[in-house]
Amino acid sequence: MTRPWLIVVALVLIPIAVYWPTVSHEYGFRDDYAHLREVREVPGWLTELTSSNGRPVYGYVLEASLKSVQTVADLSLLRLVSTLLFSIVGLLLWTHLRRSGWSNLEAAVIGAAVTLLPGVQVVAGWAIAWPIALGLVAAVAGFALVDRGLSQKGWQRVGVVFAGGLLYFIAGLTYQTCALFAVMPLAAVLLMRKTTEIRDDAWWVTVHIGVLFVSLFSGWLLMNAMFTTGAVLEAERMHFESAPLSKLLWFAHNPLPNSLALFALRDDFATPVSFYLVLAAVLLVIVLGFFYGAKDTSQRRRWLFAALALPFVAHSVSLAASSQAIGYRTLLPLSGLFLVLAMFGLRALMARFNLRQAVKTTIFSGVLVIAAWQAQHNTFSLIAEPQGREWQLVKSAAERLRFDADTQVFVVLPKIGDRSTERIYADEFGSLTSDAEWAAEEMFKTAIRERFPAGLPQGARYVLDTGSLPPGLSVDLILDMRRLKLQSTQALPTTAALRR
Repeated sequence: MTRPWLIVVALVLIPIAVYWPTVSHEYGFRDDYAHLREVREVPGWLTELTSSNGRPVYGYVLEASLKSVQTVADLSLLRLVSTLLFSIVGLLLWTHLRRSGWSNLEAAVIGAAVTLLPGVQVVAGWAIAWPIALGLVAAVAGFALVDRGLSQKGWQRVGVVFAGGLLYFIAGLTYQTCALFAVMPLAAVLLMRKTTEIRDDAWWVTVHIGVLFVSLFSGWLLMNAMFTTGAVLEAERMHFESAPLSKLLWFAHNPLPNSLALFALRDDFATPVSFYLVLAAVLLVIVLGFFYGAKDTSQRRRWLFAALALPFVAHSVSLAASSQAIGYRTLLPLSGLFLVLAMFGLRALMARFNLRQAVKTTIFSGVLVIAAWQAQHNTFSLIAEPQGREWQLVKSAAERLRFDADTQVFVVLPKIGDRSTERIYADEFGSLTSDAEWAAEEMFKTAIRERFPAGLPQGARYVLDTGSLPPGLSVDLILDMRRLKLQSTQALPTTAALRR
C-alpha cells in the first residue's frame, strides 16, 4: 500500500473524488458573478482591484482565466483547476517529506490531509479563488528549492535558493498568506533533522525564514512603490495594525482554535461541542508528540520552536495587517503547521505502542476517510448546494420574465436567518450571496445575460431595485430571495412574473 505509484494515484484522485460533486454543480459564489461581467466590460479593472490589495498576480491570472468562462456553469472549470492544483500540492509535499525523514506512508498522509483542510475546501468551492491554489503550489515548490539549495555549495546554492525565493515572491503577490504556507513543510522537515548542533538548526531556520520574509518584503516594496506613484490605489487592509494587543487577543480567540481543530468547523452562532472535542484531541496528540516523539534535547528544542514560535510566523501577514479576517482561506499556513505537529504526535504514539505497519495504515486510512467525508460534506452542503439554490431561484425568475420597454424588477433581499443551511461561518461556509444588494443585482444581470447572450430584444429595458419588500409594491417581477428558508429537501418554487 506504500508503493510510490499507488501513492501518486491516490494523491491525484483524492481531491478530485472529494470535491467533484462541488466542482460539477452549477452555481456561483459572491464575487463570481461580478467578475464574470467586469472582465468583459472593464478589462484590466480586476487586476487593478487585486493589486490594490497587494495581489497583482492573483488579478492577472484570474482575469486571463475568466475570459474563457461564458456562463455560470462554466465556473466549474475554474473549480476543477483548483482541485488539480491541490493534487500537485499533495504530490510536492509527499515527494519532499519522504526524503526528509518521514516514511513513505506518513508523507503521503500529510500530503493528502493538506488537501482536505477547511481552507482548501473554501478555495475548491469558490471559482474565483483558484489562484490561491496556484500560490500554494508556488510556495511548496519554493520551499523545496530553498531546502535543496542549502544542501549544495557555491554559486549553485545561490542560484537554487534564489529560484526558491522568486517562487515565494510570486506566491506572495498572488495571495500573501500563500507564501507563508512554506512554514508547513519547514516545520515538517525541521522536526526530522538529524543534526544535534543548535548552531546548525539556527542557521537552517534563519535562512529559510529569512528568504521567505525577504521575498514578502520585496513584494511589499514593489506594491508600495506602485501605491506611491499612484499607479494603483492602496486598499485599507494594506495598512499595518495599530492595536497589537487586541490583535493578539483576536488571534487567540479566532485563528488559533480554528486552525487547531483541523477538519472540524466553527459556527457563527452555535459552534457544536464536537468542535471543541476535536480541538482538545488534536492538542493532546500534539503535546504527546513532545513527550514521546522528541527523543533528545535537540528534537525537543525543535518541537518547542515549531509549536510556540512558528504559529506567529505562519499567521504573521494577518497579524501585521489592519484587518481581522477570520475566513478559513487565510488559515492555511497555520492549519498546515498544526497538521504537521499532530502527525508528529500520532507518529510518536504509534511508535510508543509498537504498532504493526498494517495497524498504522488502518489508522491513517481511517483519519483520511473521516477528513475526506467532512470535506465533501462541507463543500457541497454548505457551499455548492445552498449557492446553487440561490442561483436557480434567480435564473428561474429571469427566464420567466416578460420584457417590455418599461419592465420593473424588485429583488427582496434575504437576511442571515433566511439561509437554507443550519451551519454558517464568516463569508464562507453556509453564507448567503444574495443578502448584499450589489451581489443580488449581479446575479440577476448574469441570469439575463445567459438568457439573452446577444443582448436584450429590441425595445426591451428593465430597472432593477433591491431591498426589503415595501407594502403595496406594484412591479412586473418580485423576486423574493427569502424563499431560501424552505427546507433543502423541498423543491424551490419558481417566482412568477406579476404584471401591473
